[in-house]
Amino acid sequence: MFIVHILALLVMISGIAWKFRLQFAEAVPVGCSVLVLVLYVLSFFGALPFSDFLAVGVLSAAFFFAVHMGKEERKAMTGYVRREFSRGGTWAALLMTVIVTVCVSGKAVSWWDDYNFWATDVKSLFYLDGFAGKYKNVAAEFGDYPPGTQMMKWWFLHFSPGEFKEGLMFAGYYFMNLAFLFPMLKSLKRRKALPMAAGAAGLWLFPTVAEVFWCDGCCADLTMALVYGNFLVSVADRDRHGRFFYYARQALFLSVLVLMKNTGVLWAAFGLLFDYGFHWMRHRAESIGRAGKRADRKALFLVTVFPVVTEGSWLGFCLWNRRIAKLTGTAVQMATGGMNLPAYQEDMVKAFAEAFAAWPLHRWKTAALDITPLGMFCLLLLFVFLLGRFRLLDRKQAWYIGGYLGVTGILFYAINLISHLTIFAVETQYLEPFGMVSSIERYGAPFVIGGLYLLAYLVTEKCSSKAGILICMAFVFLTADYGSAWRALYGYRERTEGILAEREEIVDGAAEDFLETVGAGQKGNAGRVLYLRDSSDVSWVRNTYVAYEASPVSVMCGNMDASAIGEGDVARAIRDSHAGFLYVDGSARAGEAAFQALAVGGAFQFERVYKVQEGEEGIFLEPY
Repeated sequence: MFIVHILALLVMISGIAWKFRLQFAEAVPVGCSVLVLVLYVLSFFGALPFSDFLAVGVLSAAFFFAVHMGKEERKAMTGYVRREFSRGGTWAALLMTVIVTVCVSGKAVSWWDDYNFWATDVKSLFYLDGFAGKYKNVAAEFGDYPPGTQMMKWWFLHFSPGEFKEGLMFAGYYFMNLAFLFPMLKSLKRRKALPMAAGAAGLWLFPTVAEVFWCDGCCADLTMALVYGNFLVSVADRDRHGRFFYYARQALFLSVLVLMKNTGVLWAAFGLLFDYGFHWMRHRAESIGRAGKRADRKALFLVTVFPVVTEGSWLGFCLWNRRIAKLTGTAVQMATGGMNLPAYQEDMVKAFAEAFAAWPLHRWKTAALDITPLGMFCLLLLFVFLLGRFRLLDRKQAWYIGGYLGVTGILFYAINLISHLTIFAVETQYLEPFGMVSSIERYGAPFVIGGLYLLAYLVTEKCSSKAGILICMAFVFLTADYGSAWRALYGYRERTEGILAEREEIVDGAAEDFLETVGAGQKGNAGRVLYLRDSSDVSWVRNTYVAYEASPVSVMCGNMDASAIGEGDVARAIRDSHAGFLYVDGSARAGEAAFQALAVGGAFQFERVYKVQEGEEGIFLEPY
């Protein structure tokens, strides 16, 4: 069935390219955005497998239209598609997809944030065929994290519907990123090996100029940055497209952007400000008449509405199902004055200043040029100045784009610093410059990479084609982190055996018995399980690994002093975790009397699943 899905996506992208006269490489992010939003809607209904029928429907519809269209129109369409598939950019995109998928096929989850959410959540999607219900979501501490990148990971995982393969999850993640990079390949006109290889290498290296977390994990920050960059380009790319596509593409990208991460709303807001200002500048410079201005304003209103509705659908779902992230709760506590902040804000500011001004943006020294966050901020403004100085942009455009990048950069870095002084104040790793520059790098990716993406478009469009490409490639090859780029693609294999061995060591025998008992890694999810162990056996690292292995079963891990607990303590722990089931490890045998007081149907048994029931007299436990 995976061949049908791939063909359907290729047909959809080709249809978009033909309909709106795009190059295939330019149409890839549009087609992938449509796919993400379709899968997002299906996930609400637990209907992701229905995408099989949709894929067949796309192919059937394409065949029907091809058969029934006029002879001349069909000839024009087939000729256009044939030309697109003869371009070097199209071949480079297709070959990169295949090569990257094969190369990362052996990759294993290793990064802490992946265990916490990004891998654990998509594993749940894979087994449940959609979003989990109320109090059934895995990674409960990150419940309101948006699922945009998860959709493409699921699509790749669906190529092997009978087994969850971590390598396919990473392939889906990397393809999602590449999809929004592929428009940069449109300048490759012919299928020549050397330009195609150089273009592919530059494309893979480009993100490592400013962000390398994506090389080891599958978090959403880089993807969000690339979607944001594509949106900025879609605003600036005004003259080549008709009104419908020009605005529809913007609405599509913004709708995907807000589904990338909670902070996607911030970058969508920045993007809309860029869009509004761009139109204001254009209306002042061109005589388009009152009717033209009114039409533009209506279209901008719709561009604004689409991401608002998309974000509202996710927030409404989270509210209904009581899904909230711990950072969201921390932010609420801070806003209401209920949070006591540590008294080392001065040290945090010093770490931020040192990291911002003196540390490499990609965190460590490389064989290439290492640029600090401050240096990159200045370079972005310098590049805009040079575009204006050499009259590749008119003066007003240069001032506007430079002003936009300058203001949004200052706003973001100020927000980033404030967040470390408040929401992240208790996380002491940010007191060190290395930890701080890691945060600046990761969370600042939309500003830096999005800004570089826009400037790369302007350079390649305004300079002569070859000159613009050479300038952009020279910058990438001089500033990229080659080591991280290689590790992401192939070098990770040196550590895979150690990663899997460490995982087996952390998930001890007792945890393995628990996983087997609750049916980890199987279709279906009856509800949330509270997994209790004695307080002498606390391991928050093990708890996180267990939650990943247990997915799609929702697990809340708890530790209690078995020698001192009563039945009220057990009942309170169950209620606080909103668990529908209880599993008590053998390490808590000293508290047998408390568990027995809640059990019905015989003697309480450790290392067995009990269903939680609520009666007139309170909670009681039934064997399950």
